[in-house]
Amino acid sequence: MPEPKPLAPGSPFQLKTLIQSGWIYPLVACFILLLLLSAKQIGSYDLGTHLRTGQWIIQNHSFPGKDTFTYTQTSREYLDSNSLYQILLYLLQEGFGYPSLVLLNMLAIVLVFVLLLWRLKLSHAPPVLTCLCLLLAILMMERRFLIRPEVFSWLFLSLTLLVLELRARNKDFLYLLPLIQFLWVNMEGLFILGWFVMASYAFSGRFHQKRWDPKLIRYALLSLVADFLNPYFLKGVLFPFFLLTRLQSSNAHKQTITELHSPLEYLKTQNLHYDSNSHIFLLFVLAGLALLFVFLTLGRRKCHECLLLAAFGMMAFAAVRNIPLFALVAAPILASAVQDYRAQRPWDWNRGKALPLLSAVFILLASLRVATNAFYITDRRVDRLGLGLDAERLPVKAAGFLAQNHLDGRLLNHLDFGGWLDWKGPQPTFIDGRSEVVEDGFYNEYIRSFQGTGLMTLLIRYRPQLILMEYNAAPGWVEQLQHFPDWRLIYLDECAAIYASSDYAKDFPALSFPSLLPARQIPPQTDESITQLLQQVKPSRVQTWLEGFFRPRDYPMGLCSMGLFALKTGEYPSARDLFAAGLRRAGGGYDEVFFNLGVSNLHLKNYSLGRTCFEDALQLYPDNQSARQMMADLNHR
Repeated sequence: MPEPKPLAPGSPFQLKTLIQSGWIYPLVACFILLLLLSAKQIGSYDLGTHLRTGQWIIQNHSFPGKDTFTYTQTSREYLDSNSLYQILLYLLQEGFGYPSLVLLNMLAIVLVFVLLLWRLKLSHAPPVLTCLCLLLAILMMERRFLIRPEVFSWLFLSLTLLVLELRARNKDFLYLLPLIQFLWVNMEGLFILGWFVMASYAFSGRFHQKRWDPKLIRYALLSLVADFLNPYFLKGVLFPFFLLTRLQSSNAHKQTITELHSPLEYLKTQNLHYDSNSHIFLLFVLAGLALLFVFLTLGRRKCHECLLLAAFGMMAFAAVRNIPLFALVAAPILASAVQDYRAQRPWDWNRGKALPLLSAVFILLASLRVATNAFYITDRRVDRLGLGLDAERLPVKAAGFLAQNHLDGRLLNHLDFGGWLDWKGPQPTFIDGRSEVVEDGFYNEYIRSFQGTGLMTLLIRYRPQLILMEYNAAPGWVEQLQHFPDWRLIYLDECAAIYASSDYAKDFPALSFPSLLPARQIPPQTDESITQLLQQVKPSRVQTWLEGFFRPRDYPMGLCSMGLFALKTGEYPSARDLFAAGLRRAGGGYDEVFFNLGVSNLHLKNYSLGRTCFEDALQLYPDNQSARQMMADLNHR
C-alpha cells in the first residue's frame, strides 16, 4: 500500500495558514450551522421508551428479558441493545431535565464532525474542498439529528475509521478498538458495522502489502470478544441479524416505516413543493461525485475505500435512515480522490480571499434561517430550534391529562405515541415503536385497523376503554370513530385526541368545540372578520422568505392540525376559526393555510370567501390542483 506523504511545513491546515487564507471563517461558520441544526426541540417518538427502559434497569438492577411496557406483547422477548445509552439518558433527565438530553446530543454530533474534519485533513484536501465536504455532510445528516442512539453509532463509526486511517499512517491507536466496540454493542445495534470496517482495512492491507497486519488482526479479534460483554452475551451479538429480517421488502415494518424506505421510494411519497427533501438529492450528488472521482483515480485508490464506498452506498440506497452513515464514509473518500485527481491535473484552489468570505457569508445566512426556524418551516418540517420538549409532536399534555384525571383504563394507542406513553402513561401501552418486540401478526393487525372497518377488530379483541391517537397520522381511525356511537371525544390538543367508551369515565362529557376554542383564546369568526383578515394578510412568498433571515417564524402547526381535525369531524365553524387564527399567526407565505380556510368557508356555504382564499392560495402555489378544481367547481355554480 503506498504510504501517503506527511503534511509539509506550511500545510493549509495549520491555523496560521487558515487565518491568512481566510478559510478559517467558513470552517467556523460550518460549526455554527452545525450547533444550530443540532439544537432541536425534542420530538423523537422513541425517547419515552428509552427513558422508561433506563429507569427500569436502574430500579430493578437488571436488564429486561421480556416486554413489560405493553399489555399486548408481554410474552415477547425484549433484548435491549441500547441499555448503556438509556441509563445515561435517564440519569441526565433525572438530574438536569430534558434540555440536558439535547445538550448531550449536540456534544455527540459536534464530536462526530470534529472527527470528520480530522479525517478530511488526513486526505490532504485543500480547505475549500474540506469545507465543501463538511457542509455537504451536515446538510445530508441534519434530518437525523434526533435524540436517538444512532447518533452514537455515528460517533463510534467515526472513531473506528479514524483509528484505522491513522494506523495506515503508522500512528498506532489500535488498542482503542475493543473499547469502542464494548461501548458500541451496549449502545446501539449497528456495532456490526465496526466488524465490516475492521475487516475492510485488514483485507486492504493484505491486498496492497501482500501480508496481513498481525496487530490489526489481534485487536480486531479482541474487539469481537468485547462485543460479547453485553447483558445477553451471544444473543446480544446475534441480535442485529434478527433486525435484518425487518428490512426484507416483504416485511410490514419495511413497507410502513418511512425511514426504512429507499430514497426513491421515499421521494414517491413526498410533495416536493412543500418539502424539497434536499438530503435525498445531496445523497445522489455525493454518490455520483464519489463514484466519478474514484473511477478517475482508480489506480491510486485503496481496496478498503472501494469496499466501504460500495457497502455504505448500498445501505444508503436501501433505507433513508442510513444516509448519514454513507456521508461519514464517503466524504473523506471523495476528498482524497479529488485531491489525487488534482495532483495529476494541478488546479489553482487559491483565488484570493473572496471565495472563503463569500462561503462564510452563505453558511451564516443559512444559519440565520435555522435560528429563526425559517429553514424548517419553508419545507413544512416539524423540527424547531430549542432545548426542551416539543409538545406539538409528543403527547405530553395528553399523557398528563390521563394521569391527572386517573384515567388508567385499558388503552388503545397510536404507535407513534407509544414511546411517550411507556414513560408517562398511567397504564400499560398497547403498542410502541420497538419493532424488534412487536410480533409480525400483531403488527399487521394494527396496520389493517386503519383501513375499512379494521378498527372494530381491535376494539372487539382487546376491549379498550380509551383510545389515544395522533389524529392527523390516523385519519382511518378518526373516520371510523365517527360511525361508532359508543365512543366520544373527551380530549383534544395540537397533536393528540383521546376518545372514551360510553361506559367509561362517565363524568367526562363529549368534548364541545365551541367550548374548547374560547379556552384557547381563539375568538369566533364572522364573514366580516374573515373578509377583513384576508384584506390584511396578503399572499407574499418573497416577503416571508426574506423575513426568515431576521424575524422568528411561527408556523401554526398545532392550530392547523386542530383545524384539519375539525374539518374531518364536521365541525366547520370551529375549523374556520382555527384556520383564521393560524393565518393571523403565520402571515401570508403559506398557501395551504389559505386553502384550508377556503375549504372551511365552502362547507359553511360562503362561496365568495372560499373563492378569495383559493385565489390567494393559487398566487403562492399555481400548481395546487385541488384549489384549481374547487375554483372550477365554483365557476360552474
